[in-house]
Amino acid sequence: MDHKPYTILYVDDEEINLTFFSATFSWEYNVITALSAADAIRLFQENEVDLVVADQRMPGMSGVEFFEHIYGLNPEPARILLTGYGDLETIIQAVNQGKIFHFFQKPWVEQDLIAAFERALKIRTLQRENEGLIAHLKKSNDELSRALGEIQSLTMLLEEENQLLREEVNDNFNFDDIVSNSVNFQEILHRTARVAATEATVLITGETGTGKELLARAVHRLSKRRQKPFIKINCAALPIQLIESELFGHEKGAFTGAVSSRPGRFELAHQGTIFLDEIGDFPLELQAKLLRVLQEGEFDRLGATKTTKVDVRVIAATHVDLNAAVRDGKFRADLFYRLNVFPIHTPPLRERQEDIPMLVRHFVRKYALKNGKVIRRISKKTYQLLQAHHWPGNIRELENVIERGVIMSKTDKFKMQPGELGSTTVVAGSQNGVLESLDQNERLHIVRALQQTNWRVTGDQGAARLLQINERTLQSRIRKLQIRRPKELDD
Repeated sequence: MDHKPYTILYVDDEEINLTFFSATFSWEYNVITALSAADAIRLFQENEVDLVVADQRMPGMSGVEFFEHIYGLNPEPARILLTGYGDLETIIQAVNQGKIFHFFQKPWVEQDLIAAFERALKIRTLQRENEGLIAHLKKSNDELSRALGEIQSLTMLLEEENQLLREEVNDNFNFDDIVSNSVNFQEILHRTARVAATEATVLITGETGTGKELLARAVHRLSKRRQKPFIKINCAALPIQLIESELFGHEKGAFTGAVSSRPGRFELAHQGTIFLDEIGDFPLELQAKLLRVLQEGEFDRLGATKTTKVDVRVIAATHVDLNAAVRDGKFRADLFYRLNVFPIHTPPLRERQEDIPMLVRHFVRKYALKNGKVIRRISKKTYQLLQAHHWPGNIRELENVIERGVIMSKTDKFKMQPGELGSTTVVAGSQNGVLESLDQNERLHIVRALQQTNWRVTGDQGAARLLQINERTLQSRIRKLQIRRPKELDD
């Protein structure tokens, strides 16, 4: 270890994270690890440490509290925080006080950490040089000027790093798990940030699996309502008999089984945001009641004798063409106009092919960590294969494929074969050569999947997993296409 000039101390309460970190960086640095903050403090005092890396969530003492403690012992080693949680206020406070040099969200990217290490250790080298210069200040005025110049350069560098970090805190926490380098998608994020600062109703459209919920959460997190509740309801997942009660609540005795009063989702979202997912499947007979909430900010609980008023921002999302639904009489035009104040369209993954390598790396890191595996490389052929795929299930399908691939991986190099992606071709057409409708082909494809899974919809062995779509989405499509389990299978 003598030939390694820098020592890094890493503390994390999960041993697998320590092993992975050490295996990744011990080839260039002298890495010492600790399973608790107490052990780390002891090692910090016993060793000459140049850089400290800590997990935020640890039993007994958080990462920020640990940094405050060692800062009192020796403020010179740089401190880098790893966090998988949204402790925004705590982290910003620590950044402002200079207690944190940098922070990264889990799962971290090796190249990003290496770059941060190099910057931090460069500053550490300057600190050591300054210590030597300051010791000789009394001997020479020239040395004094040089030392002061070095200190000023160091201060400016630290201030620049701190400003960049503050901006990065905002970027990372506002857009959470959204991963993209696409120019088009960056414009979508800019639109999202602009509308978030207003009270406008937002309608997010796009195919299943394109990240509509992530954008909805980003709007809430960037808004003035971010400290208030974010309430989500999937309009396609609830039967029509329950959706009114779920949204608007009910009084005791309003219907059979209503043994007590219960607030609805709109009341729970008061002063916050409600996210109406799959709004295209919202029952026509309840759309007037929803329109009243949007227009007047009021509604009546089931069985109530008085009106309830709420202050709620509404964000809706759908994969359905609402213009077509309005034309077909399945969706109220006035409700559509109320929802469509600020539309945001999320493009399918096939239109964001430049994002696929970044998404692949993100999901490989995520599931390697989750499954306790060390994956250092991804083959070039795998990138080419994944970029050539059509991805009808979009990012959700890609994530599922990567998770399976990581589970099956036996080496530190991630590789996939064409057969592992599954087929995206829907068998269509009739024997007489006449093309059938899209709904007919979709129905046929779903029925075949249900037959292969013995009519199981959910779970690891269910049709939703086989089709690589969300379970609730499949249940919604089954209801819409009126697919029924054969009676003979129930005997």
